[in-house]
Amino acid sequence: MKSPGMIKEIFILRSIGCLSIVLLHSIHIALTTVPIREMGELAAIFFDSIQMILYYGTPMFIFISEFLISYSYRNREIPGHFLKKRVRFILVPYFVMAIFYSLPFLTNGLEAWSIKLAINILIGDYHGYFILIIFQFYLFHYFFHRYLKNLKPILVLSAALVINASYLMIFNFTPPPETIPFSTYIWERFYWVPLFGWIFYFALGYYSGLYYEAFIRSLVKFRYLIIIGPLLTSILLLYLYHSGLVSVHSSKRTDILLHTTMFSLFLFYVTSKIKTPPKVLVFISQYSFGIYLLHYFYIFLADYVFRLYPIDIGVTYILLLFTFSIFSSIITIFFMNKWKYGYLIIGKVGAPYVTPDK
Repeated sequence: MKSPGMIKEIFILRSIGCLSIVLLHSIHIALTTVPIREMGELAAIFFDSIQMILYYGTPMFIFISEFLISYSYRNREIPGHFLKKRVRFILVPYFVMAIFYSLPFLTNGLEAWSIKLAINILIGDYHGYFILIIFQFYLFHYFFHRYLKNLKPILVLSAALVINASYLMIFNFTPPPETIPFSTYIWERFYWVPLFGWIFYFALGYYSGLYYEAFIRSLVKFRYLIIIGPLLTSILLLYLYHSGLVSVHSSKRTDILLHTTMFSLFLFYVTSKIKTPPKVLVFISQYSFGIYLLHYFYIFLADYVFRLYPIDIGVTYILLLFTFSIFSSIITIFFMNKWKYGYLIIGKVGAPYVTPDK
C-alpha cells in the first residue's frame, strides 16, 4: 500500500484546490473594488463566471481530507492520538486566526470586538469556518467508521446525496422564516457550518479511500464521462446562475454538489496519469493550510492600500491580489515555522513528496 501522504494525486488536488480558493477570493475583492468602467462589463461578467466555476475548491478539500483518513486507516485501527494531533495542528491555528481576524473590530469598541471574537471562534464567522466543518467529519469518522465500513457504498452515497442536496435546497430556495431568531444570519451564513451541507463529499472521500483500487478502476472505466463532466457541470452552473434560477453566490449551492464531484474525479483521473507531480504544485500543497489561513489577510491588506492609492489597472488587479497573497502567505509561513511554536499560529509546512521507489 502506498504511504497515504505520498499519493501524488492528493498533492495536486490539494494545491489546485488551494489556488482556486485564493483566485476566487481575489476575483471577489477585485470585483467589489475596481469600477466596472475600468474593468469592462464583459470582463466583469467573465471573471464573475470564473469565480462561480472555482467554487469547487472548498468542498473538494473535504473530499481530500476524508480520502486521506479513510485510506490511511482502512487496514488498521485509528490511533489514540488521532484527535489530539488534529487539535494541535489544525484546531489551535483556527482559534489563533479567529482572534487575528477579529482584531479590526476593536475600532468599533470592546463589546463589538468581543461579539465578533465569540462568533469567529464558536461558529466560524470568518473564512476559517471550513476547519469547523473538517473537525465535525474527523469526529464523525472516528466514531462511525466501523459502521460505514460494513455498509454498501451505493446506499450510503445515495443517502448522503439526498441529505446534502435537500439541506442546501432549503437554504437556496426558501426565505428565512420570521419566527426563527437570527434566521437571516442562519440563512445567509451559519447554515454553512453544520456537516449536513457537506456530507456527500465526506462519503465520497471515505469510500474512495477505503476502496482505493476499485476507485481507480472506476475512473478508468468511466473516463470519457469524467473528462467531459467538468465542462458540462460548468455550463449547467453558469446557466442556472446567470438565468437567476439559482442566485446563491457561494460553494453552498445545490448544483455545486455535482460540479465539485466531477471536478474532483476529473483531476484525480488526469493526475493519475502523471508519473511525478510538478514540483511547484507539491510546494503549494505543502503550504496550502497556511495559505488558506493567511491569504485573505494579504488580500485585504493589498486592497486597503489600493483604495488609498488607486490606479487604473483593470483586470490586472485580480492577478496582483492573487500573486501578492500567495507569495506573502508562503513567506510568512516559512519564517513562522522557523520558530518552535510557529505551527500553532499558522499551521505547519507539510511533508514533501517522495516517489514510492525511493
